[in-house]
Amino acid sequence: MIPEYLGHTLNWLYTQLKYVKRYEPYIMTQRTKNLDAYPLDRIFVSRNPQSAGKPTSYYERLVRRLGFQPPVDFRCYSAAMRELPPIFLHAHFGWDGFFALGLKRKHHLPLVTRFYGYDVGILPRIPLWRRRYARLFEEGDLFIVEGTNMKAILTGLGCPEDKIVVHHLGTELDRIAYAPREPKPGMLRVLIAGTFKEKKGIEYALRALSQTRERLPKLRIATTVIGDGVLKEPLHALAGELGIEQEITWTGYQPHDFFLDALHQADLFLSPSVTAANGDTEGGAPVAIIEAGASGLPVVSTTHADIPEVVLHDKTGLLAPERNSDALTEFICRLALEPETRLKFGEQARKHIEKNYEAAQQGRRLEEIYSRFEN
Repeated sequence: MIPEYLGHTLNWLYTQLKYVKRYEPYIMTQRTKNLDAYPLDRIFVSRNPQSAGKPTSYYERLVRRLGFQPPVDFRCYSAAMRELPPIFLHAHFGWDGFFALGLKRKHHLPLVTRFYGYDVGILPRIPLWRRRYARLFEEGDLFIVEGTNMKAILTGLGCPEDKIVVHHLGTELDRIAYAPREPKPGMLRVLIAGTFKEKKGIEYALRALSQTRERLPKLRIATTVIGDGVLKEPLHALAGELGIEQEITWTGYQPHDFFLDALHQADLFLSPSVTAANGDTEGGAPVAIIEAGASGLPVVSTTHADIPEVVLHDKTGLLAPERNSDALTEFICRLALEPETRLKFGEQARKHIEKNYEAAQQGRRLEEIYSRFEN
């Protein structure tokens, strides 16, 4: 169960479905997109395609405010569950877990809720959602998180620790070749990728790149930025103010394969996530960081959320404090001047991802988690 199936930035959810072999999943959603990229045999859609983009009605807002799932969704999902009786219900994101409580009660099913980022960063700041989460933690049966940091957040919100399990998002290593990067003398190729939101910390990445240029004036820094979003104009303006706009290739949003190809054209991946002013966080760790490590690319990031479980400091990459462009600069300069360290970090990153984040392995782990609901 997910509000929309499936945006390209949520491709990691499809990977979860793809590698669970013991169970046959089906999706219940309000709307669909990109079905050619993320095919699934059974998808139950509650909304008319023409409703996409239209303002939510006052009635629906009222129903949600009262804590109920809108009838159009409840009826569709109930019909799907009567047609294909599941052994449990899996809601993706905390808010959908809460709204799935009615389906859980009606159909007498266990409820699994997986948390990701916004649902543990922003929503708990709202008193209404603190109360809703209290109900969800009491009535829900199991909660899945990406790492120990997110687990600590849920326990701090009142979720019983014995209801929480850690499960890593998997990446398809057969699609991501490991390739040691051939150093180019006098040049550093930097890749940045992500939605242009505050939590991605791209502002600090740009400042660090500008400072690196000042410290290493003979170094040519070629930066590629993949992504788009609400901060597009401010980020372009900042790059102009820093005098590095001409050194950056802004690609906009691109298909996942474009990103995978770009990884192999880079010397390091720069991803300095931060906690946004509104509380938004990565929650776990960006999948892009996992994929960068899988390709053999060292990562410069931050000690944020569960990123330190993916990027092992001074072993597979380097981690700076949040919002610290000076520390990021130090790390970029170090890797620029030490190509052998880049190669060593990249090799160790691949091994770490193979051991802890491989998709088929994590699919089997998810099957083990699901198996507790078998009769």
